[in-house]
Amino acid sequence: MKVGIFINTTKSEANKAANLFSKMLLENGIESKVVNLKSDCKNVDVIAVFGGDGTILSVVDFAIEYDIPIFAVNEGTLGFLSTIESNELSSAIDIIKNTENIQKRSVIKVVYNNSSYYALNEVVVQRIITGKFMAGICKLSLDINNQFVDKYNVDGLIISTPTGSTAYSLSAGGSILSPELSAFIATPICPHSLHNRPIVYPDNYQAKINILENNTKIGLFVDGKFIKEVKSNDAITIQKSRRMVKFYKSNEEFFKKLLIKLNKWSETK
Repeated sequence: MKVGIFINTTKSEANKAANLFSKMLLENGIESKVVNLKSDCKNVDVIAVFGGDGTILSVVDFAIEYDIPIFAVNEGTLGFLSTIESNELSSAIDIIKNTENIQKRSVIKVVYNNSSYYALNEVVVQRIITGKFMAGICKLSLDINNQFVDKYNVDGLIISTPTGSTAYSLSAGGSILSPELSAFIATPICPHSLHNRPIVYPDNYQAKINILENNTKIGLFVDGKFIKEVKSNDAITIQKSRRMVKFYKSNEEFFKKLLIKLNKWSETK
């Protein structure tokens, strides 16, 4: 076994935990190396990530490309995607040695203007705020499984995987989906209508976001990254990818972990 170690070097605690983990691997006869680029992961069996959820999202492409499971140690604020907390590092070796701990997560394939993008968490179509003035609202419509769903006057629209349901979608009022569910959720952002509500639908259905006539700039974002500006009368298709992302499961059951994270999120500083 060979483990690639990806570190958020801006966090001193992440560096300390990664160094300790590297020593633990060596003591157990497991080879490791630091990885920074996708090409660094070519001959790696596991990617160990030390950072928060944003750091984990940055290696998703690596994991998809080489079909490598992610072992994530939380050095961020919440760590919904993490396998363990840094104070649980003593259990790390046993976890990565047991392939039964690996769980597959759904990935969204986004197609716009003949280009494809992949998201573990969500795809978002939302207004772009530039300059000194607030942008206007987005005028969109949504089709699911070739059926018209609704028109939206909103700040934006999120299509999320179960993994991403605890991220931006949750902040926008979307439901939490268990990771094992074969479903996606469409969540409007600040809708200007009382009947625009989050919709959970089967992930084998294709969704299409239609950009209606707009006087504001609208952007396409994938897992928090700006992709490009989209134009009026264009369409974005969203469907489940054949690709999956493998994660080592947490030591804790999903709902117990969820309660801990949500309580932590609700703390006032």
